[in-house]
Amino acid sequence: MIWKKGNDLLSYTNRENLLIVYGTNKLADFMPIRDLVTSDEIAFSEGLRGEGQKNTWLSCRATLRLALGFYLSKKPIEIEFSKSRFGKLYFPDTDLFFNVSHSQRAFLLGFNPGGRIGIDIELMNGTEDLPSLVTYAFSTAEANYYRNSEDAKRFAEIWTLKEAFLKAVGVGLVNDLTSITVTGESQNFIARYHLKQKSFLCPNGETGSVVYRNSKPLEFIRML
Repeated sequence: MIWKKGNDLLSYTNRENLLIVYGTNKLADFMPIRDLVTSDEIAFSEGLRGEGQKNTWLSCRATLRLALGFYLSKKPIEIEFSKSRFGKLYFPDTDLFFNVSHSQRAFLLGFNPGGRIGIDIELMNGTEDLPSLVTYAFSTAEANYYRNSEDAKRFAEIWTLKEAFLKAVGVGLVNDLTSITVTGESQNFIARYHLKQKSFLCPNGETGSVVYRNSKPLEFIRML
């Protein structure tokens, strides 16, 4: 896969392909944030910890509104979101599905015309207690897959796939994450729901995963 440089989102959002957009908190220095997001969204960002996290959230929401404005032929600031009971943003009167994920300093957006989509991004910093997280969240099949390498990147692949799957099917938090398997063939919930999956490396070293419906080509766009 190749990350294409795509400062002009309009050239990508008028296509039918499934679009993955990557950006960082640095976008806040170049975008007219206050012309793209609402006062409520700015107020929410003020409660986030640290300038990095705040600017990542604002950059993500501004890019989301900008892209959706192109898709829906609306001004970004005029877009009104609906929320599912699990807090997932959506539009009730369109077949455009989208999803959002952010880490401390980067974000991913996923857009899928006509099909479900879930997306997740994680950056491993080396301080995580991976054995405890594996016990907490991984099924037996996933734990075995991880332990074959004891590699942090493989851990992040499983973790992001599971998060992306849950977001794609819209079930919210699950009491027992170990009851869901997203690796292998015989028990794979992603295949059971007739969804597709892909994990990938993001431009600044983060791990990303997308789970989606439909067989449209994937396009990977990085902002800046």
